[in-house]
Amino acid sequence: MPNLVASGDNNTKTRKNVGYLAAGLSMAPHKTAGVGNVCGNASPACVAGCLNHQGLASVFATIAAARESRTVLWYQERQWFLDTLRVDLERWQRKADRVGMELCVRLNMFSDIKWERFGIPQDFPRIQFYDYTKHPGRVGALLPNYWLTFSRSEANHSATIATLQSGANVAAVFYQHGKFVGNRSGRQQLPKTWHGYPVIDGDTTDLRFDDPRGATRGRVIGLRLKAHSKAERAAIIASGFAIKARG
Repeated sequence: MPNLVASGDNNTKTRKNVGYLAAGLSMAPHKTAGVGNVCGNASPACVAGCLNHQGLASVFATIAAARESRTVLWYQERQWFLDTLRVDLERWQRKADRVGMELCVRLNMFSDIKWERFGIPQDFPRIQFYDYTKHPGRVGALLPNYWLTFSRSEANHSATIATLQSGANVAAVFYQHGKFVGNRSGRQQLPKTWHGYPVIDGDTTDLRFDDPRGATRGRVIGLRLKAHSKAERAAIIASGFAIKARG
């Protein structure tokens, strides 16, 4: 495990971050590594429908093995992990300087760790960090360089509405009835509003820190339901994790 942070071009979402040099840290979500839980507030449907097993990870077993290895190191060699992470981020910052671009980093690609507790965003003020989270209250501009978007699930409706009422943004997954599996997932239409809050297309970019913000009313970052099979899609819809899109 020579490096922890990988290029954003390796991930379907972060490779859309045009105008930035993007990088991310991918760990094994929830309890899948067998050594701890890196997604403390994950709902059952969130765990079942996690995108961790999709994309290239569904083809190359080495990707899943690397994510599990990083998670094991996080729990068993914490200081080594933090030291190595800092070295990686310094290396990425130097690369960003060479190419004349701003660096954005998503440390929780498939996890929900409170990195500010370990001083990582604080130690790199020039890097724009951002993540999705299911920790209520840990949203918005947590630090000048760390943006958090709350993530809606089937189990946190009250926290979702409270977050929107506070003016912070919330990511939510929507679906339309039809054969929207695999590459067809992107053809689904998003609603214009949800519970009276405007819906923004969150699939065009992963730059959540650049999303429009309201002074007193949050925005819903609409994401389309992605699934590899009809059975997987049906299970996610039945769980309540995805919301039926309406006009």
